[in-house]
Amino acid sequence: MELGDWQFVPLADRSRVMIRAIGAGDGPMLQAFVRGLSVRSRHFRFFSAIRELSAAHLERLVNVDHRRGLALVALHGRSSNTTIIAEARCVLDREENSAEFAIVVADEFQRQGLGTRLMKKLLAHASEKRIHRLFAEILVDNRPMLALAERLGFHIRVNALDRSTMIASITSSGRRTIAEP
Repeated sequence: MELGDWQFVPLADRSRVMIRAIGAGDGPMLQAFVRGLSVRSRHFRFFSAIRELSAAHLERLVNVDHRRGLALVALHGRSSNTTIIAEARCVLDREENSAEFAIVVADEFQRQGLGTRLMKKLLAHASEKRIHRLFAEILVDNRPMLALAERLGFHIRVNALDRSTMIASITSSGRRTIAEP
C-alpha cells in the first residue's frame, strides 16, 4: 500500500474501516489512539507502561521513510470524528534483507479480524520489497498476537537474549514468498 492509497475493509461485526498509510498530519490522532489503549495493550505494543508518546517518538512514528518501511493506520468514524483504531508497521533492514513489524489494535476492535488484515498487508509489502524475513519480538504473555502469527504461518521461538519475549518470523524460500504462508 503506497502513500495516498486507501481501502475500506469489513470487520467481523460488519462495520467498515479505512486502512491507509500513516501521514505526517496524523500525530494528534495517533497520540489520542495510544492514550486510549488499555494499559495491557500499551504494554504489549511498547513493552512498557507508557501513557503517551514523547514528542520525538510521535514524530518518528508519523514521519515514515517509505523507502525503509510501511506504517498503516485503520480509521473509524466519519469526517470530523475520525479516529485511529489500529496501527501496523514494518521497518526494513536492507543489509539483513529483513523487516521487523509491530501491530496494535484498539481494545474495542480486537477479535474483529483487523489485526489479520493488517498483518496480511505487511506480508504483501515485505514480499513486494523482496524481503527474505519478516519478524517481531512479542511478549510471552501476548497470547492473541502469538496465535495470530502462528495462524499466518510464522515460526515462533523463545528469544534466547530475552526470555520474556518470543520471536515470530516467517521467511521466503525458493519460489514461495512470505505473503504465501
